Amino acid sequence: MRSPPITPPSLWNGPTLTLLNLAAFVTWLAVLLDAPRWSRVFEGDPLQIGGALALIGIAIGYVLVTIGDGSDAKRPSRQRAFVIAQALGVLLATWCLRNGGAAVLLIIVAAQAVAMWNTRQTVIGMLVLNLMMIAIWMQGISFGSALISMLPLIGFQTFAGLTVHYAATAERARDQLALTHAELLTTQSLLEASARSGERLRLSRELHDVAGHKLTALKINLVLLQRDPRLADREEVRVAATLADELLDDIRAVVSELRKGDGIELDSAIRALTQQIPGTRFSIDMDPALRLTSLDSAEILLRCAQEGITNALRHARASEIQIRCEQRGELVELRIRDDGRGVKSAAFGNGLNGMRERLHAVGGHLTLRARAEGGSELLASLPLHA
Repeated sequence: MRSPPITPPSLWNGPTLTLLNLAAFVTWLAVLLDAPRWSRVFEGDPLQIGGALALIGIAIGYVLVTIGDGSDAKRPSRQRAFVIAQALGVLLATWCLRNGGAAVLLIIVAAQAVAMWNTRQTVIGMLVLNLMMIAIWMQGISFGSALISMLPLIGFQTFAGLTVHYAATAERARDQLALTHAELLTTQSLLEASARSGERLRLSRELHDVAGHKLTALKINLVLLQRDPRLADREEVRVAATLADELLDDIRAVVSELRKGDGIELDSAIRALTQQIPGTRFSIDMDPALRLTSLDSAEILLRCAQEGITNALRHARASEIQIRCEQRGELVELRIRDDGRGVKSAAFGNGLNGMRERLHAVGGHLTLRARAEGGSELLASLPLHA
């Protein structure tokens, strides 16, 4: 089952001082220095002061968009609100300053809008903003002149929007590639564990069925030789019998040790999965003695872990995830806890419904609940020998 990308792509879910943001700040600074008539600002001209304050407000709105790491569930809504505030600030600054310098900042607004709304919403929104900008410019020039002046800016907005669109597409492809790589690594780890378990089982059976039986036959023959009066006192026969006893005991010990390692352990597979997810803290507690006898059961639990991690990151916006797997009686329990926003309802999505169906098929069950201390907990359990 292929899961969706773990984290939503956004070029503004990261540090404030990135190259993209620095370019935006430089553009804003150029407009701030050029658009207002600073001599009239210092003289107390209300329109010039209002325009300068609007430009400063635009920069503050942009900074607020970039603050945070994406773990806050309400952050996308706030980001959109700050982008809308920037757009209104551009219109206000243009109206107050009575020049077209501030309109350049609509390019930055367009770049953010493409990352936060779908294509149709972005096109309609930018069309409305540009028409409003033309209407403001028509206070001083004709419609034709305003339209011609806006065309280069619209072209730059389109270029910025397409650039961000392709960058976001590349991020989605990178996330999907990382997820696919993680799936391959975990599957490879399970297959290797299964192969090791099968080889241990084969060796233990060979030792028990072949060497063990032949040694037992050898011991019987040595006992018969010791009963022969002519050989009963021979040291060689006694030593051979002793060595046969010790060798049989050694083989039984080896077989028992191999049997202890029977089954598939999930630790390496789950660690391989979490290592492909950067920016999230993982706490993994696996019962070292736990072994699953079925490759199918191991795969089901591994996919449950993957689905739980995916949900914790995509929906709960968790920054820390705890994974614990242990044996409780005849059950194996996998718990995935996060520090995200928790669950508001018990409704399962397609991914969790698929996991629940797979667990029910082997006699297991899946539950999801909100934790009192915050976050949520996903519990998957199935019979040890399913």
